[in-house]
Amino acid sequence: LNRRHTRLTVGAVNVNTSELKYFDTREMSLSAAHIMASGALPPAFPAVCVDGEPYWDGGIYSNTPIEVVLDARPRRDALIFAVNMWQPRGTEPKSIWQVMGRQKDLQYASRGKSHVARQEQLHRLRHVVREMGKLVPEERREDPMFKELASYGCPSVMHLVRLLSPRLDGEDHTKDIDFTRAGIRTRWLAGHEHGMRVLSEKPWECDVDMLQGIVIHESQE
Repeated sequence: LNRRHTRLTVGAVNVNTSELKYFDTREMSLSAAHIMASGALPPAFPAVCVDGEPYWDGGIYSNTPIEVVLDARPRRDALIFAVNMWQPRGTEPKSIWQVMGRQKDLQYASRGKSHVARQEQLHRLRHVVREMGKLVPEERREDPMFKELASYGCPSVMHLVRLLSPRLDGEDHTKDIDFTRAGIRTRWLAGHEHGMRVLSEKPWECDVDMLQGIVIHESQE
C-alpha cells in the first residue's frame, strides 16, 4: 500500500474539532489506524486515535467526498466512479422505521449533490478562463499578470459516474451499520451486477459542451 503504486485516500473527522481530514498515500504512509479511523462509524464503533487525536468515520461529515479527487493536481482528464449508498429519490414513508431511513437518505444524498453542483460551477469557470485566455493577443501573453490569471484555466474534462446503491428487499435505516456477512455479500453482489451493466453502457463516451469541465452520469438500477 505505501509503495504508492496506487493512490489511496481515506477521510476521517476529528471528534474534538469537527474537521474532516484526508489521509493520502501521496503525502504520507498509512497504517491500520488510518483505515480503521475512516470506518469508525458511531455509535457502533469507538473513535480511533491517530497522532493522539480521536477520529470517526468521515462519512458523518461528507459521505461521498469526491472533492479530494476533483481538486487533485496536476489536473487531467479522468473517469470517476462515485458509489452512493443513500438514495436521493424515494417515496413518502409510512412508518417510523421508514421515516428514519428516508431521513438518512435526505441527509446524506442532498449533501453529496450540493458538493457536485459546486464542483460543476468551479470547473466550468476554469474552462471559461481558458477560453478567454485564447482571446488575449500573443504579445500580452508573456505578461506575469496574464500568466497568473491564465493558470486558473484548465482544459481537463472529468466524467463522474454516480452509482446509486440498489434498493434491497428488507433493508431499513440500519443499512449503514449492517456489517453482517449476509448483508455485505448481498450488497456486494448487487453492486457488482450494477457496476458491470454501467461499464457495458459506457455513458462517458459522449460529446460534451466545450465549457463543461465535469460531466455527470447518474446511473440507477
